[in-house]
Amino acid sequence: MAKQSKKMREEAIDEEPGLQMTPMVDIVFQLLIFFMLACRFKTTEGQMHAFLPKNRGMGTAGTPAITLQEVRVKLIWVEPNSFRETKHPTQGRTLLKVKEIKFPDVQNEFGEVLPDYKKLYQYVCKARDNFRPTRSYKTLPVIIDARALVPFKHVIYSLNECVRAGISDITFAAPEIPY
Repeated sequence: MAKQSKKMREEAIDEEPGLQMTPMVDIVFQLLIFFMLACRFKTTEGQMHAFLPKNRGMGTAGTPAITLQEVRVKLIWVEPNSFRETKHPTQGRTLLKVKEIKFPDVQNEFGEVLPDYKKLYQYVCKARDNFRPTRSYKTLPVIIDARALVPFKHVIYSLNECVRAGISDITFAAPEIPY
């Protein structure tokens, strides 16, 4: 017996002690779960909820109905003292146009010169009141059509005035040709 116990003692001395991995894995998973539950993801700033229309585009059967009663709000980047379109990003102003009506510029309380969005509101209200519903359109459709250099705030101002006028069918579109 003495020989066996001596042999067992030598084997025990030769073995290196190992790390217990089970508790370490438990701690790592607990930390992972803690950080997953404790962190908060940032929401996108300026996010707008929008839904694509189901009755327009390539998915509809046949030719889409043509509505002559729609209001197309055009936002064009033009030269400061004229109505000619410009490609210069810093030297220009926004022109607000519906059909052939060019809305005048006004100065706001901050001294900034902007198109007269109150006149746009009045125009949209008048068009809404004169709108006759069709099978395709139950409410007045408004299309906001902005050129590439137009500052985004003008698109939002136009959107705000249309929403204030009670319009729910608002679409953002690529510019039509010709301007």
